[in-house]
This record gives sequence, structure tokens and C-alpha cells, in this order.
Amino acid sequence: MTQRMTGRTVLVTGGAGGMGVASVRALAAEGAHVGVADINADAVRAVAEEVGGTPLVLDVTSPDDVERVVDGFAAERGGIHALVNFAGIVDPRPMDEIDPESWSRVFDINVRGTWLMCKAVIPHMPHGGSIVNIGSRAGLVGGTTSGASYAASKAAVICLTKSVAKFAAAQGIRANVINPGCIETPMLDSFAPEVRAAMPGQAALGRLGRPEEIADSVLFLAGDESSFMTGAQLNVNGGSHM
Repeated sequence: MTQRMTGRTVLVTGGAGGMGVASVRALAAEGAHVGVADINADAVRAVAEEVGGTPLVLDVTSPDDVERVVDGFAAERGGIHALVNFAGIVDPRPMDEIDPESWSRVFDINVRGTWLMCKAVIPHMPHGGSIVNIGSRAGLVGGTTSGASYAASKAAVICLTKSVAKFAAAQGIRANVINPGCIETPMLDSFAPEVRAAMPGQAALGRLGRPEEIADSVLFLAGDESSFMTGAQLNVNGGSHM
């Protein structure tokens, strides 16, 4: 049976983190060559070696770094078929405890980084492609446990994705966004224990999501099964927001 991503080159930012690793593995298992991009050099090398991909040490907030890494990877692989933007951080502090520098850092990584990656990759998709951005349930309903800066940044990512979809459609490039709910990843360690303990109860299904369940949505949006979808949102949250 033919693997559905055979012959495709996919670049995944945040590829050494929880949901990113799961998606890198899923894409590689379906035949894709994956560029594993993250700021953690040791983790990048380990994940890339595991899946036979290309390790890419990358700071998504740096225009020079993004251009260098994306251009080099595209030149090596003869183009890029899909981009998945997992790179992101959370600041769960209450709104009145967030300082301006921390607010800017969340937006720099979550929004600026996503924009810079989209901007850099589009020229390397001359025959079309797919961009998958990562929003959040918090970007739809506002931040309480996840923090105001995180929620606002993810709302921006959702709207940015629609703008990318409109901008790149004539080039045959699709852009869609996944909005995860509470997913069991190391990011949850940044929440207070009592907040973490209450998270499963937020979902109608009564549990946290698994990174592999987000990876399944990434495969769908990165591949041909979603060929008539662009500017769309997939809400993968166990029914915590309907």
C-alpha cells in the first residue's frame, strides 16, 4: 500500500516538542521526508535521527535565521510541499501579572514566528502546497487558565491563517489551522497542579487529548485528503468548545 506522503518534503517547527514530535513521526511513517526544526539543538538531532529526517536548529523569531534555514532546506530537497507550525509558548499567569516583555515574547514566538515561516516557505512552493498552523481552543474563547497573552496570540494565528489562505490561493497553496484543546504534553507542566488536575473535566469526552490525535489532523491537512479545504479550522478539543 502506498504511503500517502511518499515523495513529499515537510518542514515542522517545534518539531522536538510534544505535539510536534508526534506529527514528525506520523508524517515520516507515511513516507514524508521531514525537516525537524526547533531551537533545542540536541532534541532536534535526536528526533531527526529517529525518523531519518533533516535536523534544523531554528529560532522562528529571527528573520535571518528563518530565511537561512528555510532556503537551505528547500535547496537541499528541491522545494517544500508542506509546512507545519508548532513552535509556540504559553504564559498562564493572570492578565494583571503579565509584564510587557513577557507579552511580547509570547507574540514574537506564536505569531511573528508563524508569519515569518509562512512568508519564507511560500516562495518554495511553486507547484502548490499546504500550510498547517496551530491555533488553540483558547484563541476561540479567551484565556483563563492558559493566559490572556497566549489566547490573544492564538486568535491572531487563526486570523493570520485566513490571510495566508487568501494570499497564497492563486499559487495553489492551502492554509488551515488546528485548534487543540488540552493535550497531554510537557507544556502542561507550566500550569499549577490544581489547574492541571481540572483540565480533563473541561472536555465533554472527559479526558486530555493525545499528541497523536493532533498528528492525525496534521496528516489530513498536509495531504491530499483535504485538497478542497483552505482558510478552515479543525477544532480538536474533545468537546470543550463546540
